[in-house]
Amino acid sequence: MKAAELSQHLKEATGAIERDEVLNEQLSVWTTSEKWVEVATHLRDCGKCMFDYFTFLSAVDFEDEGFEIVLHVYSIRRQHHINVKLTAPRENPSVPTLSGVWRGANWHERETWEMFGINFEGHPHLVKLYLTEAFEGNPLRKDFLLMTREAKEWPGEQEPKEHAG
Repeated sequence: MKAAELSQHLKEATGAIERDEVLNEQLSVWTTSEKWVEVATHLRDCGKCMFDYFTFLSAVDFEDEGFEIVLHVYSIRRQHHINVKLTAPRENPSVPTLSGVWRGANWHERETWEMFGINFEGHPHLVKLYLTEAFEGNPLRKDFLLMTREAKEWPGEQEPKEHAG
């Protein structure tokens, strides 16, 4: 199915698509937090869509505008792919989990929670993957302060060999 056809199908079948965009023949659609699981389930179960391969889920920090959560899935049988996106507010961002739709979402949601601080409601095991339990903060947020910049003076525009001096 071509990107425009897939977009029209999703609009008609779910009524949950707020906007869409085709860039380099790849479709991106935006939905709401309330319709997130419904759209994902339709993509997996619909005979026209058949998105059977979970590729990734992550987020983008747009600072004042909040976060954009991005899901990418692929259909091995139909050989098409889609990005499904939604926005979450900067303060207490929370969206429903997709781990019940695609098991692969489990790990990606844990990573996104840990790195961005976005809660995935209903996630069965939201625990850290990379950072120690004592680590505070979410390192991929743009407002996260880099500790090395606070603890050590940055040499500025000097080249390392000039600074070694």
